[in-house]
Amino acid sequence: MSETHLPVETHYHPRDHQQSFNDVLAEQLKRAPYLLASALIHALIGFILASIMLLTRPDEQVPTITATLPPPPPDVEEEEEPPPPPEEEIVEEPVVQESEIEETTEQEMLEETGDPDFTADAAFDSDSWNNAVGLGGGAGGKYGGRGGRGGRRGGSQTEQAVADALKWLHDHQAPTGFWDADEFPVYDIYPDQPPSDGKGNAVVDVGLTGLALLAFLGNGNNLQDGPYRETVAKGITWLRDNQRDDGLFGEEVGNPTLYNHSIATMAMGEATYFAGRPPTLMKPLKEAVKIIVNSRNNYGAWRYQLEPNGDNDSSITGWMIFALKTAEDCKVQVDKGAYDGAQAWFDSMEDKNSGRVGYAWGDGGGGPGSLPSRPIHMMEKFPAEKSESLTAVALLSRIFMTDTKTVKSWKDHPNYDMMKKNADLIAAKLPKWDQDGSIDLYYWYYATFAMNQWGDQHWKNWEKAIGSALVPNQRRDTPDKKDNFYGSWDPADAWGEEGGRVYSTATGALILEVYYRYAKVLGAR
Repeated sequence: MSETHLPVETHYHPRDHQQSFNDVLAEQLKRAPYLLASALIHALIGFILASIMLLTRPDEQVPTITATLPPPPPDVEEEEEPPPPPEEEIVEEPVVQESEIEETTEQEMLEETGDPDFTADAAFDSDSWNNAVGLGGGAGGKYGGRGGRGGRRGGSQTEQAVADALKWLHDHQAPTGFWDADEFPVYDIYPDQPPSDGKGNAVVDVGLTGLALLAFLGNGNNLQDGPYRETVAKGITWLRDNQRDDGLFGEEVGNPTLYNHSIATMAMGEATYFAGRPPTLMKPLKEAVKIIVNSRNNYGAWRYQLEPNGDNDSSITGWMIFALKTAEDCKVQVDKGAYDGAQAWFDSMEDKNSGRVGYAWGDGGGGPGSLPSRPIHMMEKFPAEKSESLTAVALLSRIFMTDTKTVKSWKDHPNYDMMKKNADLIAAKLPKWDQDGSIDLYYWYYATFAMNQWGDQHWKNWEKAIGSALVPNQRRDTPDKKDNFYGSWDPADAWGEEGGRVYSTATGALILEVYYRYAKVLGAR
């Protein structure tokens, strides 16, 4: 039987392994340097880890505070603060007559409603003005590009004719500034040459002075610029000095009174426009406009009387419309009713079939579609059927009364059909300088400007005819220009006896200035 070995049991007793205190202490002392170094190392590592944790701790989030805002109050229209007043500037006032002009140092812009106290004096703001005739601002504004630029369009002969006419008018201005209808030969500058002739009626001096001034102003001469600025200054001074306290230019002289006044008002208006609307000119202009406004018939137009009595006529109404439009360009307030009344009057005077516009009702009027008026003793020499003067007056007035905000072409005009009939009638009676009674400067004046505005073939035909009628028949008696007629036109039409040589020469110059006197109402430059 094999022998079985069992594991040997080992006996352990604590006392058998117990070390003495001295042995332990000795052992620890041996290990002390290493333990101290280990402790320091652990402490350093702990410090570094703690620092890293502190520096890399994520930023604390700032608690978000929410609040429910009350709904916004309903919109309330606040009053707009008035715009700041324009900066004051010192403007040298145009010289009209040095002894009477005071230098203005404070000024303010006129409001659209005018300046009833006549205190404002500022330059004309062309950019803000949508002209009364729909032309806007910019270079030249309503008044085109004045200054004798017509030579490029009208031709050098036309422009030379204007220059010669202005020279004649300049030479025959009275020293006090007006143009004398019947005494102008006194101012002939060539005593060794035959004296000029063609006297007019002394009662139209005011109107002739206005007409001559318009011819100078139309060519770029005003109170500040142009070779004839002194001529203009003298004329404007004379008009201002001959204005009554109630605003009327000149005196009451019967039927010519309001013709005189309206033409003088136009001249004062254009001079005021180009001078920057100084108070010394704005006041007489506004006073003149009051006369025009007060002489109009209620819901109607004008005739001869300062006190309206219900009579109207197409001729004087045309001049009044242009006087008011010129005043509007100077920001003088004009009641729209004046234009509505004029339009209604022209409507009442037109023949719906032919388009001819008549003169007036009553004696000598003829009613709707009647032929133009003539002095009784001139009716045979100058047959009325050779003229469409009142049709031309109505057409040009309608053109300048056009609302250009809504009308962009003549076909858009509410009166287009009638205006086209007007234009066709005029185009059928072209100007010619013929002793058969065809000469009519009054007709040619209105028709030339109307056809120029209307345009197309109507204008092309008229332009050629008016040049052929006027330029060759201007007086050019001597090659050296040293005679007392050179540059004038003979007073050879139905109104020549009334206006004389001054009238015919000023009107001829105005007609040939058509290329630059007014810009186009539609498609303004």
